[in-house]
Amino acid sequence: MTALQVQSWRSSMQPTDRARSLPLKSRSYNPKFPSRTLAEDNMEGHFSSRNKAELFPHEITKPQRIELPVYFNTPRRFSFSRPKSPPKPANVNNSFKNPNQSFQNNLDLEKKTTVMKRLKDYNMLAFACKRAGKTRDEGRAYYSIGVLYDNLGQLKKAISAYTQFLNVCQSIGDVHGEALANNCIGVDYTKMAEAEPNNNELWQEAINYHMKHKEIADVPGKFLAHINLGLIYNKLGDNERAAINHQFALRYAIQMSSVAGQSVAIGNLGQIGNNKIVGDNEKLKMFAERYLALSHELKNRKGESGAYQQLGNISFSIGDYDSSTKNYYRAMKIAEEIGDKELIDVAKCNFGAANGNLKMEEHMKNILQKVSQAKAKI
Repeated sequence: MTALQVQSWRSSMQPTDRARSLPLKSRSYNPKFPSRTLAEDNMEGHFSSRNKAELFPHEITKPQRIELPVYFNTPRRFSFSRPKSPPKPANVNNSFKNPNQSFQNNLDLEKKTTVMKRLKDYNMLAFACKRAGKTRDEGRAYYSIGVLYDNLGQLKKAISAYTQFLNVCQSIGDVHGEALANNCIGVDYTKMAEAEPNNNELWQEAINYHMKHKEIADVPGKFLAHINLGLIYNKLGDNERAAINHQFALRYAIQMSSVAGQSVAIGNLGQIGNNKIVGDNEKLKMFAERYLALSHELKNRKGESGAYQQLGNISFSIGDYDSSTKNYYRAMKIAEEIGDKELIDVAKCNFGAANGNLKMEEHMKNILQKVSQAKAKI
């Protein structure tokens, strides 16, 4: 690093007022790669933290984002609660309101107010940094604006902010920041495409940005890019490309010695075809069993339930209703243990279908046996 790079890096890492008020011990972070800036960095540590059950990404079929380390002091990502049932008409008696829902609504309103205030602050900061020639801080402000718009669900505005962040990173040669921007934009285009599944332009934009991310990323970044590309191709029905990308992701996860990463890649391999079992059933069964073993190792109960669901799907597709009934039952019991209503409903539905087919099969066998016995007596 040149003297100018060192000075730039030190100035970008100056602690905030909040950090200065903390004890020295709580902020004794020494980055392993001081030349990295707005990095796709510390993904190794990110995956290590995912080994903790409460932090593991249970939703393996959702787009994966790069998570910035805490020391960047950027806004946290969160989502507002959405009502699971539509609001009642005005003429219905609403005298008995759910106090928990009212509390949540007030909490969300408070959060939104805070987000809007922070958006104004970051916009002013970006403007001030631009005038002062503090390009790196300007870029960080744009990134923060994008995160806040993501939190509000305003994806188009978030993409606009991330694009400004991308332009800044390209202008100063910050490759890691550029990779981060491509990941953010690609994920948001994916979410927009999921809301409009017939909009091919949105799907293509998502693919383009994840491809750009993959081309300039380090190993952990390539893992994420391949996962995201695999998810998109799966939703588009291109099972071959989906499988290729998830297999590449698995290779990078093994290279990183990441058990959590392997679990995500293998779990998604088992999901190819939107749970419609296609191709080599033995290979799919191998993936599902490996995913089950990894989920058990990580104490990811939701993952275990999903693995049993996959095994049940495979058995059901080949007409082995006895095995599928047992696997769906295990999936249902685990879902009940963790209280996941969505998983419980799916498991119960699948269990009912498999059990119904099993009983019908047994019923038909009994009928055929009686017919054979009747013929033997004649």
